[in-house]
Amino acid sequence: MPDIVFMGTPEFAVPSMAYLLKAGIHISLLVCQPDRKKGRGQKVQFPPTKQFALDHHIEVFQPVSVRTPDVIQKLKEKQPAFCVVIAYGKILPKEILAVPEKGCLNVHASLLPQWRGAAPIQFALLNGDEQTGVCTMLIDEGMDSGDILLSRTTPIDADECADTLSERLSLMGAELIVETIQRFDGIQPLRQEHDQATYARLLKKEDRRICWDEIAPAVYNRFRALSPSPGVFTEFRGQRLMIKSMRLSTDQTLPEKPGTITAISPAGVTVACSKGAVSILTCQPENKKPVSAGDWINGYQVKNGELLGGKAL
Repeated sequence: MPDIVFMGTPEFAVPSMAYLLKAGIHISLLVCQPDRKKGRGQKVQFPPTKQFALDHHIEVFQPVSVRTPDVIQKLKEKQPAFCVVIAYGKILPKEILAVPEKGCLNVHASLLPQWRGAAPIQFALLNGDEQTGVCTMLIDEGMDSGDILLSRTTPIDADECADTLSERLSLMGAELIVETIQRFDGIQPLRQEHDQATYARLLKKEDRRICWDEIAPAVYNRFRALSPSPGVFTEFRGQRLMIKSMRLSTDQTLPEKPGTITAISPAGVTVACSKGAVSILTCQPENKKPVSAGDWINGYQVKNGELLGGKAL
């Protein structure tokens, strides 16, 4: 089996590392992003791939930039057959693409050329797509524009959120990268239809704010795309209200103004959108712990006719 250099940082890449090792494919080096300080205590945390690598006695390399001679030299020393790149977080220069004997391979969480870029899972959900998938491809100097090697398709459940979809796609990608390496010499690369490409840009803080002027399915899709992390929010009485769970409502008795609370019960608080409505099932008032709809109603004396929404971030 070939030796590979693995380049990846987040949890999404970990199953691929595990499947490669299980298939007998040797990972001689992990290249991942530097450790980061996180949380209120600003404690240094390892990238998930680094922790996996340490647990399995894989050498770890964490350069601040991949565009330096020492990085190129480090990779050349390993003489890899492949570089496998999964959610590494940087576009690779041509000097790295030329290092492996057979090529640099990528696993991307969409059916390319749809949703090239940083957040394909979130944009598939935001867009209300009914199916998605994973692709393996040969990396070129563009952004997710290389030739496709293998792909797998999966339906998206109507109530599926980003966490469960990401987990499913990470496992699909893990299986696919092993198959790609095992079958590599017999695979005919397929050129992407570049004029059909769509793009999934980096998410912004503003993307997390619910716009009640959207139709109910769009509001619900925003919740699905950004849940459970980083989460979506609105405003209630001038303070931020995080929405922890919601569902589409069958309520058709709607006021003229989107964002109006139209019905309250322990089972959910119904909020009007531009068309249709959603029900908030659990939420988190600013500086408080998450609560059920019933506890929110009782604790804040929530009333029909009150308005959610605001501009502040």
